[in-house]
Amino acid sequence: MKGKEFEDMACDWLISKGYTILRRNYRCRTGEIDIIAKKEDKYIAFEVKGNKTYSFGLPEERINNIKIKRIKNCLFEYAMGQSVPFENLQIDAIFIYQNKITHLENLDVI
Repeated sequence: MKGKEFEDMACDWLISKGYTILRRNYRCRTGEIDIIAKKEDKYIAFEVKGNKTYSFGLPEERINNIKIKRIKNCLFEYAMGQSVPFENLQIDAIFIYQNKITHLENLDVI
């Protein structure tokens, strides 16, 4: 499976949980956000990591503080362009391993 397929799975799962997908692969000058979704008054940037096998380690082992900082900067840029208050922002991750989805909330409290 490739990254887009994992992102497709994540989007389907998020929609089934009541999220509205606003953007995919949002790019800014400091990086990219895989998925931007909204639920209630929260705008959430999702980082999606997936593996079918353990050969690359677990998906959650591939997110670090530098990546979170880049996502945060992109999310701020998106929020300013959409007039979204910063207190309504959140960064989450979706990990997909052997077709099992794990949702980790609040990677970085903004």
